[in-house]
Amino acid sequence: MTKGSANARQVTFSKPRPGLFKKASEVYARCAIEMAIIVLSPRGKPFYFGHPSVDAVLDRFEHPKMACIDATQQAQTDRAQVLEKMNKQYADVLEQLKVGMKGAKELNDIKPLRFENFSFSDFMEFKKWLEDLEKAVEKRRMELLALEAIDASIRSKNDDKCCDPRKAEVGNE
Repeated sequence: MTKGSANARQVTFSKPRPGLFKKASEVYARCAIEMAIIVLSPRGKPFYFGHPSVDAVLDRFEHPKMACIDATQQAQTDRAQVLEKMNKQYADVLEQLKVGMKGAKELNDIKPLRFENFSFSDFMEFKKWLEDLEKAVEKRRMELLALEAIDASIRSKNDDKCCDPRKAEVGNE
């Protein structure tokens, strides 16, 4: 086997692999089933996806009657964890809403500036304040863009390993 053909097979293998794991995750989510997928790359490296885990699915496969009770308990635990997470998200959103409502009330209390009584020096001072504000906003925008780029890079690296890092286990290649 030539090095070129080995690389071509590796590339061909690597492209559909995340899609395979994504489809497996979708089937799990829609059907609430236990599943395990194990794939060996052309170089012999294992990649796997399992819910609740590959080991749990293999144990159930080897001992179907014993694992049934464990699977039911695991499903109940999973539901409780999801419910707890959703309740936390709800509480967070509610808190953000309260903060937003307070901010909206504060905005309503702001009186508009009256420019009729401004002197030239008042306008110059106001202009400087606006320029400083513009610089601060631009600086913050650049910081947020940098953070977003870092976050996208991290997500991209995680996506290369697996389609859903919360549910899958993937071997290193």
